Amino acid sequence: MLMVMMSLLGVCLMVGCWGEVVISLGIIMVMLMCSGWDFSDYKVSYMMSVDNVSVSLVLLSFWVVILSIVGSGSIKKKGGSMFVIVMGVMLVFLVGSFIVSNYLFFYIMFESSLVMILVVILGWGYQPERIRAGIYMLFYTLFASLPLLFCILYIMNSSCGVSMFSYMNMEINNGVLLIFLMLAFLVKFPMYLVHLWLPKAHVEAPAAGSMVLAGVLLKLGGYGMIRVYPLVLGDFLMFKCMFMSISVWGALMISVICLRQMDMKMLVAYSSVVHMGLCIGGLLLMSEWGVKSVVIMMVAHGLCSSGLFYLVSIVYERTMSRSMFVNKGLLNLMPSMSLWWFLMISVNMSVPPSLNLLSEIGLISVIVSWDIMSLMILIILSFFSASYSLYLFSISQHGVFLLGNGGFHSGEVVEYLVVFLHWVPLNLLIFGVMNVVCFDS
Repeated sequence: MLMVMMSLLGVCLMVGCWGEVVISLGIIMVMLMCSGWDFSDYKVSYMMSVDNVSVSLVLLSFWVVILSIVGSGSIKKKGGSMFVIVMGVMLVFLVGSFIVSNYLFFYIMFESSLVMILVVILGWGYQPERIRAGIYMLFYTLFASLPLLFCILYIMNSSCGVSMFSYMNMEINNGVLLIFLMLAFLVKFPMYLVHLWLPKAHVEAPAAGSMVLAGVLLKLGGYGMIRVYPLVLGDFLMFKCMFMSISVWGALMISVICLRQMDMKMLVAYSSVVHMGLCIGGLLLMSEWGVKSVVIMMVAHGLCSSGLFYLVSIVYERTMSRSMFVNKGLLNLMPSMSLWWFLMISVNMSVPPSLNLLSEIGLISVIVSWDIMSLMILIILSFFSASYSLYLFSISQHGVFLLGNGGFHSGEVVEYLVVFLHWVPLNLLIFGVMNVVCFDS
């Protein structure tokens, strides 16, 4: 039934039936709330297999990509058939990345999805600088991905095969290969020190590009780390402390950098690096609760960051500026939309009953159980995360708007609907769909 609904969604998107799309999304959400499905290990075919991690991220991909298309009104008004096709092809590659059970096919899907987001940035970006940002992202990911391809070919020549779901009868003992195998996913996640491509890509991407990039594409890095970790489990311990330190300290430093930002989109982009730093820490420990918390965080952050980028794009389309100096006093001009700003920023701060709260509690407990000395760093990190979230809301919503209010309207129905469909799953999934997101071991 779920696959039938997904197919109908694709048809509705192609013909532009946006009302039917929204109704279908609502039906799918109700189905998930009431379902008791368990995909602990379900083999679809020889090359495809799913578990609860895959299902969670596939559903996230459908949700975010469809909402990004529905919310791209300015592109659709100018003839967005090619845009819908590109987004549809990207969705196919994303779903393929999460359901293939072969490392080589995963690499192909993995890189193809990045090519499609590059097409979106270059084709529908806002500024001429999008070319530089696209090249920056391409080279960052390319230099990290080619060593991954060599590692996959090395695995194919070994006796263990290339299936992700089979028990590996070998471990990679070469330290250089270990680094190469993990580096591609750490760059995509991204980890601090290899994150510089992300803010540039977000700033130049259109609204839909930023929503998909933050909502789904970053999660490919975490998913890849989960799948390749059995290969590096034994000998990766020598690098674990180094990467843990970089991730946690990097998240703390990025949270301080967020407090210096005046570009709203840049602030939201850097906040993604903060959240992903915690995810990397939980994944490197590879405990049962750590992996569960990371999956919950990836789903929660995918919805939250996508909603925040959409809110920023709503403001940008009206003022043609992302600066918080220019966009002060939005509470007076868009009071109804300010409510959704408050709700989405509250979720970004991990207020109850959001999925973010559950995931952060799990990740903090896992990291502290590994090293009690990290508790103080995590406390400071949580404080700064709340600080830059409140900073974004207070600066943008309060004060005096500098450009006047001529031609300014509060918002369209579809804009409220897209933000609503981001916020509702964040606060309802924790009650009804924990069997999908928080999988059984």
